[in-house]
Amino acid sequence: MKLVYSREGGLFPQVVRTEIETTDLPTRLQKVVDAVLAKPTSYAKAMNTNLRDGYQHRLDLQKGRKKVSLTFNDLSLPDDVKPLIQFLQKRTKNV
Repeated sequence: MKLVYSREGGLFPQVVRTEIETTDLPTRLQKVVDAVLAKPTSYAKAMNTNLRDGYQHRLDLQKGRKKVSLTFNDLSLPDDVKPLIQFLQKRTKNV
C-alpha cells in the first residue's frame, strides 16, 4: 500500500513531502495505517482554522482502488497517529 505524507505551514511556511510503501514501515506503524484505512471517519476531526504558525499534516493512503485522504493540524492530530507522523517527518524533503 502506498502512503504519501505532506506537511505545510509553520512560522516560515514550507511544504515537505515523502512517499513510502507501508511494508517499509515498522510493524507497529503498519498497524496504525491499517486502523486508519479501516475506519477513516473515526480520524476525521474538526480543524482549528485560526491556528497560526501551525502545521497541516496530510496523509494519503491508497490500497488498490481504495483511497483515503486525511488532514490534521497540530491540535487535531490523534495521539495514536503521532508516532506515524513523527516517523514520516524524518523522511521528508522540501517540495
